[in-house]
Amino acid sequence: MNIHGMRFSFPRKGHRITLAGLFFLLSACENGLFDPSYQVEFPALPPGWQEILGTPHWRVTWIGPEGTWETAETDQELLPIRVLTEWTTPVIAYPYWPERGVAPDILRPGGGLFPFDCEKDRIRLSWRGGVEALVYRELAAHAEKGSSRLPHYFNWPRFRALLEGPDLPEEVQQDLWSVDWKGICLKTAQSGFNRRRIVPQVREELPSPVRYNGPWISTSPFQKPVYQEAGTLLHFLVSGSGDTYFSPEGMLRCTPEAWMWIPFPE
Repeated sequence: MNIHGMRFSFPRKGHRITLAGLFFLLSACENGLFDPSYQVEFPALPPGWQEILGTPHWRVTWIGPEGTWETAETDQELLPIRVLTEWTTPVIAYPYWPERGVAPDILRPGGGLFPFDCEKDRIRLSWRGGVEALVYRELAAHAEKGSSRLPHYFNWPRFRALLEGPDLPEEVQQDLWSVDWKGICLKTAQSGFNRRRIVPQVREELPSPVRYNGPWISTSPFQKPVYQEAGTLLHFLVSGSGDTYFSPEGMLRCTPEAWMWIPFPE
């Protein structure tokens, strides 16, 4: 998908542009005023993440001024970037912990949409915004394969209001990542968006195969840490595509049929 935008338009009939105005436009282009720099501000870690995993690094992906995806990594609180400003564009931030062996594609991302999450020179990311930004990226991927449903024409204000409102199933309201968003994006690219598709995935209970009482956290920032009660067996909810859980000692990657325990490096 070519998402390059026209930065200027010629004056309409009856409109005039002065020499001073033309000079301003050319100077602005030369000095980069039309592609201002923004500071990406990352969301605060959910309960348990800092205690179990420590301070994260971030892998950030966004659409730059030339209309192409760009990527940067940082362990700082802010990251300066330049974004495509002609229409709504996403910023996605994946937390990861290289010293723990936790890669950027394991835990769910934070994110935001420009300009909705922009305040002056800050783009403030959130965990709910991670869902919105991922949906944008998935729709963009389908558009590159020929879908006519371009993500920058999607009704983002209405979608954001839907995610914040009371009309979704209770389980989805509690955890937005309980939904198969990639599957919904595929159907949206094929036949349009339908909010009735936003339902939680079917999950099975897996008895804990490791003897550690917790706390445990999942890959979703919306789920609270889980502790094992004395004299009980801890059960994890696992979808058909698999899930990952973390304790201070390591991570448990599991499907309904198999599991793998990966201790953290000493």
